[in-house]
Amino acid sequence: MANIGVGVTIGSHSLRAIKVRRKGEGYVVQRVFADRLDEAARPVAGRALAARGLKGARAAVGLTGRDVIIRYTQVPPVPEWRLKTLMKFEIEEVGSQSGGDVCADYRVLDLPDPDGTRADQTILVAMARNRHVDALIQALDSGGLKLDEGVPNSVALFNSFACNATYTEEETALLVNVGAENVDLAVQRGGELLFARNSTPGGKAFTEAIAKAFSTTEGKAEKMKVSKADVTPKGQARYEEPAQEKVANAIMGVAGQLASLIQSTLMIARAQTRLTDLKIDRVLLTGGGATLKGLDLYLKQAMGVPVERYNPFALCDLSGLTSEERTLVETGPHEFAVALGLAQNAIAPEAFRLSILPTALRRVRDFAEKGVYAALAGVVMLGALFLLYQGRKDAAEVYQTRLAALTRAANDARSRDSRVRTVLKAAQEQEVRHVLLAELAGPGRLLADTLAEVERHTSPHVYIHSLKLNVAKPAYHFEYVMPKNPRQPSGYVKVERDFGQQRVASVELKGRISGGENPAAIFNRFVEAMQANTRGLDVRTRGTLKRVGTESEFDLEIHPGVALEPESDKGSTVVLRGMQVEEQDGKPVAFVGRRADGVRIRVPFEQVQRRQREELVKDRRTP
Repeated sequence: MANIGVGVTIGSHSLRAIKVRRKGEGYVVQRVFADRLDEAARPVAGRALAARGLKGARAAVGLTGRDVIIRYTQVPPVPEWRLKTLMKFEIEEVGSQSGGDVCADYRVLDLPDPDGTRADQTILVAMARNRHVDALIQALDSGGLKLDEGVPNSVALFNSFACNATYTEEETALLVNVGAENVDLAVQRGGELLFARNSTPGGKAFTEAIAKAFSTTEGKAEKMKVSKADVTPKGQARYEEPAQEKVANAIMGVAGQLASLIQSTLMIARAQTRLTDLKIDRVLLTGGGATLKGLDLYLKQAMGVPVERYNPFALCDLSGLTSEERTLVETGPHEFAVALGLAQNAIAPEAFRLSILPTALRRVRDFAEKGVYAALAGVVMLGALFLLYQGRKDAAEVYQTRLAALTRAANDARSRDSRVRTVLKAAQEQEVRHVLLAELAGPGRLLADTLAEVERHTSPHVYIHSLKLNVAKPAYHFEYVMPKNPRQPSGYVKVERDFGQQRVASVELKGRISGGENPAAIFNRFVEAMQANTRGLDVRTRGTLKRVGTESEFDLEIHPGVALEPESDKGSTVVLRGMQVEEQDGKPVAFVGRRADGVRIRVPFEQVQRRQREELVKDRRTP
C-alpha cells in the first residue's frame, strides 16, 4: 500500500487539492490548495495544480453529477469469479440504457445483521460515463498530472470520516457534501459504509433563487448569498437589515428542498440496505454550500438530530503547511473533506476502496503495479527451464516422443459425439444458472428503480402512502437437449425439465391526490410520466381514481418489464425489458427484448398466452 496520496476535486466553481502522507496510524497533510474555477479554466485545471508543486503526481479525482451512477444489487454469496460475471452484466446493462460507455468498480457492503437472517449480500456498484472521466484526465494532463483513480465524492466523503473522525461503534451518522451543483451523501455506522448517493440540486440553487427574487445576475446573487443569506429558522433568526430578511425569504424554499432530499435519501437507504429501523444520530455538513449561514440550524429543526459542520483535519498533522495553507484549512475545513478522503482512498486501511478507471488506463496501471514483476519472474523461470532443458535434452526428447504418441492415442479414443454431449450439457445448465442468478437481484432492482421514478415524478399534489414489494417463486421450466442413447450415437431429443425457482417481482404502489383544481388531470400526468420511464418498468393502473374525503386515491402496479405468460402449463413466465413486437409481412411473429441478465431473447408469438399476446399487439407498448 502506498504512503502518499493526492486528492483533487474539479467542481463547477472551485478546484481543491490535498497531498497527504501516512505516518504510522496517523496522517500528515503536506499540501492544501484551493482556487476558483470558471468554464474556460476547467479543462486546464492541471496547470494550477502543477504551479503548486503537484506536477507529475498521480491523483485520485472526485466523481459526481449526472454522469456518475451509484446502484445497489443483492445477490447470494457466490465465488469471486461468479460475482465478477454478474457485475459485468449489471454494468453492461446500465451502459446500454444510459446511451454511452461506462467505467465502473464495485464492492460488497458490510451491512449489520444482528439477527443472522440476511441471506443475500448487498453490492455497491459505482459507474461513470467515459466521456466524464476522459474530460478529467485531460484537465489533469494539462499540468502533467496523471489520473490514478476516479472515486465518487460520496465514497470519498465516507473515507474522510472513517480515517479522521471520532465516533462510536453504535453511532449512525449522515454525511452531506453540498457542492455548487450536486449533493453527495453517505450513511455510516461504526466506521462502515452503509449507503452512498449523489443527487441535485446543490448550492447553486440558492444563488438562482436570489437572482430570481431580486431580478439580478447570478454573479451579483452569489455575492448577496455570501454576505446576506441566512436560513436560520424563523423565530431564531436575527436580521441586521431588511435586505437580509428578503434574501432569507427567497431561499427558505431551497433549504426545504435540501431537507426533503436528505429525508428521501434515508428512505431509499432503508430500502436498499434492508435496515428498516435505520435512524440517524447526527448529520455532518461539508462542501462549499455548507458555509451558508443557518443551514445547520435549519436542518437540525427539520430532522430533529444534531447537525454540525465537519472538520476532517481534527486528527491530522498540519505542522508542515505554509501560513497561507493553514489559513485555508482554518477558515473552511469542511470544504476540503472530499479532497482529503480522495487522497486517503489508496493509502488508508480504513478506506472503502473504489477505483473507477477506463479499461485501457486500468490495464496500464495494473501492468505497472504487477506486470513488471510477473515479467521478471517469467524471465528467471525461462532461464532456469533453459538450463534444465540443456542438461536433460535426451530425456526430454524421449518424453516428448512418448507424450505425442499417447496424445494421438487418447484423441483417437475420444469420439466427437461424446465431446458434444459434455459441452452441450454444461452449456445448457450454465445458461439456466446464469438466468436464475441474474433474477435473484431482480426484486431489489425493481424496488430501487420504482423509488427513483416516484421521487422524480411526485409533486406537491401527489404523495405516496403505501409501497409493497411482492416476490413470487414459480418453478422454472426449460427444454433440455439430450442424446437418445447415452452409450452410443443415435440422435438427440428434447426433454422438459424443472430447474429451481424464478423470482418474479412486482410492486404495489398506493397514493393520493391532495389539492389541485383537477385531480384526474394530475393523476393522468403522474401515470404518463411514470409509464414514460427509461428503466424498462411496466406501470399499470389498478382500478380508477377513487374519492376519499377531500382527496382522491389511486393504485398502481409495477413490473420489471413485461411478464409473458406461457400458453402451455409446462412453460415458464419470461420477463422482458424493452419488449417490442416483431412482425413479418405485417403480422406479429414474436416478442423480443432483454432478460434480467441483459441477454436479448426472442419469444415466439404462439408460445405466449393468447389473451395476453392479443392485448400486447393491440397496445404495441414498449416499457
